[in-house]
Amino acid sequence: MQAYEEREKALTNAANGDFLTGFLNRRGFYEAVDALRAEDTPLALYLFDVDNLKYANDAFGHEVGDGLLKTFADILKQKTRDGDILCRYGGDEFIVVLKRISSPAVILRKGEEICRTFGIHRLPDGTLSACSGGIVMCGEGIKPTAEIIEKADKALYRAKRDKKGGCYLSGGTV
Repeated sequence: MQAYEEREKALTNAANGDFLTGFLNRRGFYEAVDALRAEDTPLALYLFDVDNLKYANDAFGHEVGDGLLKTFADILKQKTRDGDILCRYGGDEFIVVLKRISSPAVILRKGEEICRTFGIHRLPDGTLSACSGGIVMCGEGIKPTAEIIEKADKALYRAKRDKKGGCYLSGGTV
């Protein structure tokens, strides 16, 4: 019976995880969000995009691109706390949910720190890596939804437009 339970747990982890980074995948992210409790709020949702992944893949191959994603994932692990939600949401998009955080200045500073730390890594030709981030603050009792992720996506594109390699904090708390 124990072997069956272990196998079932391994299959669940495989279905909810990203094989490359060890983070949650989109399905796992929504399960983690469903499990959030009121005491986990307020929170900040970050949507990061690795800015030059396509260039890395095209110029140097997918192994270099995968290495870039792994490097970014390692930085996210270093810059977040146990219990925060880390997700590879799509090819070069990552979502981070920081729990129990409400200061806009601290939230923005954390995003900028992540972008700055990633930005010192170089591709084989010397090109600096870069990421951009969009951030949304969620108030007491508010869990991330598709609409909140869409708001973070709009903030992300504003960051890419106005200050690529940095973060933009969407105005107001949802």
